[in-house]
Amino acid sequence: MPAYDVQCPYCHAPQHTEHPGGYAPVYVNCPACEKRFILEPVASGVKTYRLNEAPCCSDPDCRATEMGDSGND
Repeated sequence: MPAYDVQCPYCHAPQHTEHPGGYAPVYVNCPACEKRFILEPVASGVKTYRLNEAPCCSDPDCRATEMGDSGND
């Protein structure tokens, strides 16, 4: 399980967080400000997003909805 040292995009507190692997984005809860943000591994490292600023493909809930509803049942 890969681990990353990132900063919360809200309060900029440093934190160490684990990711299940791959490139799928995940939600992370900041222990300092108690806000949830998105962590997305990318080819050049990792990106973090505030919830209201992430593109749909980088938001785990939006991504699941978009990819799960393909219409090819």
